[in-house]
Amino acid sequence: METNRIAFGSCNNQNLTNPLWEILSERNPSAFIWAGDAIYADIHVGNDWSHFPPRSIHQSATPERFRQQYNKQRSNESYQSFLKKTNATIFGTIDDHDYGMNNGDSSFGFKEESGVAFLDFVGEEKDGLMYKRAEKGYGVYGVKVFDFSRDDGEYLLSDEEAGLDADLGSRKYHRGAEDTAAKRKYEEKRVAIFVLDARTNKTPWSDGFRAWVPNYNGDFLGERQWEWFESSIRKSNASVNIIVNGLQVHSYRHPNSNAAELWSHFPKSRQRLYDAILQDNVKAPMILSGDVHMAQFLRKDCIKSSDINKSDAKIRPLIEFTSSGMTHSWGTCFASSEKFHKTWKYYPLHFFSKSLMTLCHSIFPMPDLMVSKKKEYGRKGLNLFGNGGAENAKTGQQYSLELNFGEIEFDWKAKTVMIRAIGKDTGAPPLLSASFSFSQLEGIETIPGRTADIATTKKRGIHLMDGNFDGDNFCMNHKLAPNLFEIMTGFIGVTTFMVITLLGPQILFLLWVKKILRRSRK
Repeated sequence: METNRIAFGSCNNQNLTNPLWEILSERNPSAFIWAGDAIYADIHVGNDWSHFPPRSIHQSATPERFRQQYNKQRSNESYQSFLKKTNATIFGTIDDHDYGMNNGDSSFGFKEESGVAFLDFVGEEKDGLMYKRAEKGYGVYGVKVFDFSRDDGEYLLSDEEAGLDADLGSRKYHRGAEDTAAKRKYEEKRVAIFVLDARTNKTPWSDGFRAWVPNYNGDFLGERQWEWFESSIRKSNASVNIIVNGLQVHSYRHPNSNAAELWSHFPKSRQRLYDAILQDNVKAPMILSGDVHMAQFLRKDCIKSSDINKSDAKIRPLIEFTSSGMTHSWGTCFASSEKFHKTWKYYPLHFFSKSLMTLCHSIFPMPDLMVSKKKEYGRKGLNLFGNGGAENAKTGQQYSLELNFGEIEFDWKAKTVMIRAIGKDTGAPPLLSASFSFSQLEGIETIPGRTADIATTKKRGIHLMDGNFDGDNFCMNHKLAPNLFEIMTGFIGVTTFMVITLLGPQILFLLWVKKILRRSRK
């Protein structure tokens, strides 16, 4: 075959309608990757209105609840049908809700049980390296390698055949675990998919004022997982390397870490991730993420810090594709709880969530968000849309608020990767679609759309946590960094909308009650 597909998704509530599995079956991917929140094991019990925006209050999950809710998702008829029709390899990692703790971190008491329950759900082999790590409480992380030059059904390599997992060295029968990419042949149709766990070892978010400032000591992965990832990806001989985790990496949307969970709140940790991904031997890297209940194309452009003053410095783009919201999204109702989808509460929340996020994309600066131009570009016959808008999908800002899953299609003849966000309407064009050549992802060819420059990023970048944080690479948003006035205007506009929509009806109700009481006294 000249083309192969994998799919991924996140934010799937087992108690809500699962409308996308039938379409996923029709797409027939070779693998499906969970990018977090395969189930919602914690329980929403209310909101804390002493904070703004108000915080959700959740009851954390127990081992018994993990099993119950995974069984419920596994028995879902459409999910069962997908498993039987496609025979896809299912794997992935966790985010907070399938971890069992809202905005979860290393303080959770059932991290071992959480990881093992997830791996049992996806059918991970109990003697595999991922399973062994989860049993010890290290986290849900690992690497799967697919060799699409093999016969259909035999694409997935064993850990030993792939030879990338850094923990292979502990197995007596393994030879050459220490070999390096320099000694290994790059395989043309090989894809390495690294899944990272940003919950089990994560530093807790700060409270109070400290939640509004970046935590330079904060960490997502823990040293053991960091060393594993840096070593494993360094050995990769794949044509394409995909890094999956539950949280967005490039974006910066809110200064309060409890309001928007992002890698940018732990700047040094994010810088370490960039440096690991951008090692010289890592071919065509890209990031996949979930969590935010929408789909987005994001882009950073990276230069080696040692080459930053060179006029001919190589620029390596780093594309992040977010697909989130398989059962609920900002375009339907952002809240995950069943009570907000099956009662009258759905309608005001639907209006609020869609209006708020549309406004955010209209007035808040997002220099990481890709924007497509309708005009095609690229080499004749390849039909490349480096900035989105392919296959009659959306042009302009590359985001969608609708229910979605992600799809990555590899065209081995053209040496391109087509990335799609697909919605629930059968036969409709993709919600988002963009194509990149392997050479573009490696920085050999240019991806159009870059307006940023190093000088402006250094001057303004800190406002949106953009630029270098003492690392090997200087990674900047590909669009020109906004000034402080533009950022404050966006924050004020969004905050005003939230105050009016959240507090406005309550104020009007109190005024109405006051008026009635006055009349009754006359």
